[in-house]
Amino acid sequence: MVIAGVWDAVVTCFFIDTAHNIVEYIEIISRILKDGGVWINFGPLLYHFADMYGQEDEMSIELSLEDVKKVALHYGFQTEKERTIETTYTTNPRSMMQVRFLPGA
Repeated sequence: MVIAGVWDAVVTCFFIDTAHNIVEYIEIISRILKDGGVWINFGPLLYHFADMYGQEDEMSIELSLEDVKKVALHYGFQTEKERTIETTYTTNPRSMMQVRFLPGA
């Protein structure tokens, strides 16, 4: 059960790409925010269910950043500030292998 209009802000950090249906995540975020509430997102669109073939219950909606922005606009969000920041995720700084993301923030 989702209770509408209870949060002043929602912060998603390396999260929205974990959804089977990212549109549903954005809709729920818009629903739980109070009027004038803020959603701050940080992280890549490295969808976790990509390439899961043959499992009907594992289907995934995988939108581009531009399409995510269009969906957010549809649910009433306005972009106040957007920038790209190079970042790592669970990376050992002493390792020879460094995975870096250029997520929309």
